[in-house]
This record gives sequence, structure tokens and C-alpha cells, in this order.
Amino acid sequence: MKNIQRILIVLAIVPMALSLQGCLTSVVTAPVKIVYGAGKLAVKGTAAAVRAVVPDGDDKKNQDQQKPQPAPQEQDSPTKP
Repeated sequence: MKNIQRILIVLAIVPMALSLQGCLTSVVTAPVKIVYGAGKLAVKGTAAAVRAVVPDGDDKKNQDQQKPQPAPQEQDSPTKP
């Protein structure tokens, strides 16, 4: 009789433990998401500050846009005799 009770207890505990795994992952991943978001914000803020302090940060883009495009070469067409 005691063996049957032990088996029933184990059969009741195992599904309960497995069902709690979803809650455990939610509890563990929530702080990770918060730290990730804070880190991402810090990086964006630092990048914006660097762009504001460096005076010639956008010159390369302007030079690329102002660079004259080479004219397409004309192809020699064969002349008819």
C-alpha cells in the first residue's frame, strides 16, 4: 500500500515540476531583457554624444555625394563601308 502511495506522489510531483519550468524561464529571462535594454540605451546615447562632439563626422558622406561620377565611355560602333 505504501508503494502505491509513493508512486502516486511521484506521478503527481513530476508533472507539477515540469509545468513550473515555463514560469522559471519567465522569471530568469525578465532581468536579462532589462539589462539588455539598458545596455542598448547606453550604447545609443554614447554614439549620439560622440556624433555631437566630433565635428567632421559627416564629411565623408558629403564627399562621396559630391564626387563627380565618371562619364560612361562611348562604345565604338563598327562603321559600314
